[in-house]
Amino acid sequence: MKSKYIRSLALLACTGLLGGCGENAWNDHLDGFKEPPVYSKTETVSYTLTVKDYSTIAGLATNKAIAAADGEDDALKAVGTNACFATPEQAEKYIPAFLSNSSFQYFALNDGSSVKVTYALSEGYSAEMDAINNACPLYRVSEADYQSAWGSDEDFISAFAPVTPASSALPKILLSAYPDAEAGDYVLASYAEASQNPIFSSVEGGDAPTTIEESFGADQGAFTTDDITLPEGSTYVWKWASYDGVGYMQASGYVNKQNLDSDSWLISPSVTIAGNAALSFRYIVNFFSSVEQAEKEFTVGVREKGSSAWTLVEIPNKPAKLSYDWIESGNIDLSAWDGKTVEIGFHYISTSAKAGTLRVTDVKVLPASRATRAAVAEVPAEAKYALYSFDGSKWSVPSNTVVLQPSDYTAMGLSYGNMQDAQPDTYIPTFLRNAFPYAQDEDQMTVVYRYYTGSATVNRADEFGFNGQDWTRANTYTDQFTRNAGEWKFNPSVLINLPVVKNDATSVLYYQTCVNWVYENIDVPLGSTSITSGVGYVTKYGNNEYYSGTSAYQCNVDLRPSAAIGQYAAGYEGMSDEEIVELEKYRFCYEVFPAALATLHSDAKPMAGMDITYTVNFSAYEPNATGGFQTNSYQMLYKVSGPGSFEFVSCDWWESGVSSLAK
Repeated sequence: MKSKYIRSLALLACTGLLGGCGENAWNDHLDGFKEPPVYSKTETVSYTLTVKDYSTIAGLATNKAIAAADGEDDALKAVGTNACFATPEQAEKYIPAFLSNSSFQYFALNDGSSVKVTYALSEGYSAEMDAINNACPLYRVSEADYQSAWGSDEDFISAFAPVTPASSALPKILLSAYPDAEAGDYVLASYAEASQNPIFSSVEGGDAPTTIEESFGADQGAFTTDDITLPEGSTYVWKWASYDGVGYMQASGYVNKQNLDSDSWLISPSVTIAGNAALSFRYIVNFFSSVEQAEKEFTVGVREKGSSAWTLVEIPNKPAKLSYDWIESGNIDLSAWDGKTVEIGFHYISTSAKAGTLRVTDVKVLPASRATRAAVAEVPAEAKYALYSFDGSKWSVPSNTVVLQPSDYTAMGLSYGNMQDAQPDTYIPTFLRNAFPYAQDEDQMTVVYRYYTGSATVNRADEFGFNGQDWTRANTYTDQFTRNAGEWKFNPSVLINLPVVKNDATSVLYYQTCVNWVYENIDVPLGSTSITSGVGYVTKYGNNEYYSGTSAYQCNVDLRPSAAIGQYAAGYEGMSDEEIVELEKYRFCYEVFPAALATLHSDAKPMAGMDITYTVNFSAYEPNATGGFQTNSYQMLYKVSGPGSFEFVSCDWWESGVSSLAK
């Protein structure tokens, strides 16, 4: 499994203040631009690029100029389209401009600050993932599709069911919908499915056609508006709009970031009511001051043609909360107007205190036979998604792929039925842990989900791998960028903190690597056959040594001369305490720790025009001026001198920075 590559690893506690949210709506109710935070000191933070960030990177003028100069215009565009880089070198080239852009939340960091940026690479991405991310449409199953699946334009429901399952119906529907499909094409189907079969019954009264059935798919159709009060500065209250493939009429009194007074009706064309006809529609209410107020500021009325008097009707299904979730109104009985020609009106008002957002779609007035039949046939249905691929002759569900369902977004607390910003990296690993509790190390899964880019919702696919403990995004790298003289530059220099804390994972890793090196390179030539033999400089515990004083147990450098002599007296025969301490210091800085770095950072390599450094913060337990011992903190610096090679530069436990033994 390809997992996360960390090329610039700073082993210290970092604050990754990931945030920001965008509202995917025509009327977004934003409060305006917020001033960036002021940083009083240098910071080291971590940040993972989002899908939207790649689009920003590809659109920056600075990056376009760089790409044009290098003849890589198309390659830069691909970064935005594919939401990944082709190579680490490409990331090094284009990320700095993004870090300097005001859209990046840390762009105001001070000089000396560093950002460790995690990004995706196309390396290892399959053609299938590219196809999903670049050319996978969303197909919403229509009422005509359901009628075709049920084999009737009367005895059907707008959903699949056990007797007419989606798995058997969708391949046929997609064949008809995409006659020019080519092998390798993908489609994400959106549909509804009931868990039980409907029961259809015949009802006397004829088979009159549907009187009104308006989906607002392309415009407002034959509906008109009656503006009683227009908000100041606007020429309308109701406006046709669409989002995520759904057309609707939207009403709002929120104009130029202000709540304004408005009063307007959306009015249907005339319709003659026959028998116990019913009205139904879908609607959204959001940004009202409360659910209760929304019920007062959005009402539905019926009036006879030619009359100005509206009779309000009760909406059966009320909203439980304010959100962008669609609500089915339920059937509204129109039998009181039997034989009369009427108009249906949707009434919206707003005030300067609060202007809500109202959306209306799928308005239907069904005659008696259809209305009664629909009520009899109606069963609960659940919204679902399914991914299909075309092999040249048929559509089928691909293997090793999981699709996030509308119910999954709801369970995650995501109101809009999609993800945005860095949410995929936050929510998808948890989703996979719950969905696949028995996953094995190196298992991989392609996850398909809906993603809001800031301007549109698209279908996305990302590959996640299981490392035995967690699910993480595959094919990712982490690089470090440092700000100097106001400019961000790629800088893979590393800071390593080794706290004096027993069992600290980082300290144990580095100090045990030092102990192992001393055993293999010093003690084995002396005759030791086991790291716990106690023969030579490594003690019988196998986790500390007195060649240079490293201790993976205490997580420090132990410079007690008596302990060194007690472990291997032959190595310090005739030496004073001061000479023993100086020798151990020299060995630690110049010999043992560089060897540990070479083991743990074998991929380190020098870069032309830049010194790649490794800064190490550590502590030593050493003699003090009063004859006792104390713990002191120090810092040493190394330079990458060759592939996997490290040259000692300095350590501040010597005044000059270097040992007298090195002169």
